[in-house]
Amino acid sequence: MLENSYTINWPLVGNKHITDFLERSLANDNVSGTYIFNGPDNLGKTTVARHFAQSLLCRDKQKKNGNLPCGRCPSCLQFKNNISKQSGMEDSGRFDRHGDFHLVKKDKDKKNISISQIRALIKTLNMSSFLGGYKIGIIKHAENLSLGAANALLKILEEPKPDVLIILITHDLSLLPKTIVSRGKVLQFSPVKFDIIYDYLIKNHQASRSQAKNYSRLSLGRPALAVKFLENKDFFEEYYYKIDIFINFFTKDINNRLAAIDSLIKKKKNSQEQAILASRALEIWQGLVRDWLLAEYGLDNLIQHQIVESELKQIKNKFSVPALIKLNEVLLEARDYLFANVNPRLALMKVALSF
Repeated sequence: MLENSYTINWPLVGNKHITDFLERSLANDNVSGTYIFNGPDNLGKTTVARHFAQSLLCRDKQKKNGNLPCGRCPSCLQFKNNISKQSGMEDSGRFDRHGDFHLVKKDKDKKNISISQIRALIKTLNMSSFLGGYKIGIIKHAENLSLGAANALLKILEEPKPDVLIILITHDLSLLPKTIVSRGKVLQFSPVKFDIIYDYLIKNHQASRSQAKNYSRLSLGRPALAVKFLENKDFFEEYYYKIDIFINFFTKDINNRLAAIDSLIKKKKNSQEQAILASRALEIWQGLVRDWLLAEYGLDNLIQHQIVESELKQIKNKFSVPALIKLNEVLLEARDYLFANVNPRLALMKVALSF
């Protein structure tokens, strides 16, 4: 319970130092004009940002007590209707059915968030509030801002307006221009302990003990990812498919390995989507190599992919520690290729040819 008697039920677990700070900001009417939520993906940064925005826009905030968000006022009902109509909010380029809340991210077929997207956001934030309160803009994966978009955004950050809030969400603060970072309050999100996510999945999402164990390990400290594994069967199967491809590299000939790469890449039509898919595959494969190294040193309790632990142990003896380290270097080099805009198929082929 805070100074103004607000109670906020946050939709995700972990990073309590951040949610406590945001609650105090609301209770004391001490909200900054710009926040930067920094930390690995799938920690719930966007979920926390959206919930903070909904709480700030909630009409019950004016009462200085009670639960935020209330879920009943006109603003909260707009949030509720938006989620039901557009459940894939985080996959959309914009989410702006609520007149005072706007989320921007790059389009799937684009490399960057464009200057036109930021100009549209600025134009919207400069308008009067529909409900007489804040105007809030969230920029997801802000590291994808084009140079022009970053410069356009900087202008509004340099001359902040009262009752306008901008939240930039990023996984790597160093990828943002220093001029932008200097004008925002940075909140650092960190991975959450395994046992906390385990308990959260059981208590809040009715997961079985085996599901909670597997998904809390698999998420590697990222509660939003653990929830996604639990609730989105297609997403989990896609993740498992990438695991299966890598494990089968050890028993298949080169033609079958390359065919597996083609089957993975062809799931996406444009090069940007292929690059994202390839990057995620490489991240998973690095996790599998790390698991082999942990098993080599008897640290089985730290293995991320315990869901395929038996398969991992069957293959582990085929590689020495130096060979596993070399394989990890190949994976890192393949990720460097992606960052250098090398064809995603070629980057993954480099891995397939290394066995």
